[in-house]
Amino acid sequence: MRALVITATAAAVLSGLMVPVVCAQGMRQPPSSTREPPFALDDPTVVADGAKRFSASCTGYCHGSEGRVSRAPKLRGNTYDPAFLYSRIADGYPIGPKGPMPAFKTMLSPEVIWKIVAYVMSLSSAPDQ
Repeated sequence: MRALVITATAAAVLSGLMVPVVCAQGMRQPPSSTREPPFALDDPTVVADGAKRFSASCTGYCHGSEGRVSRAPKLRGNTYDPAFLYSRIADGYPIGPKGPMPAFKTMLSPEVIWKIVAYVMSLSSAPDQ
């Protein structure tokens, strides 16, 4: 492996190309499943599955029923970028106005996180009553 990296680097330098070579294990690209949803986020089945997961993980103490205001910020009536939501759910948020949000990437698969994102996205048009 090391010889291959050295050879690739030498070839790049000799040919005048500046090709970055990353061989450290911790520097890999995240799987595509974490960068883009594997299904349409407006699919009613996906949204319904996300709603079930949301109610199991995010209501009560944090976001309240149906994303209404509770201990954590309300989710209804807001517009979000799907990648932002995915990152916030997966990685959490260590410092928030009402406390930290836990990271769920070790508890939920990327597919499940995307389903929750789909549900939260569906709340953008829901009035906050």
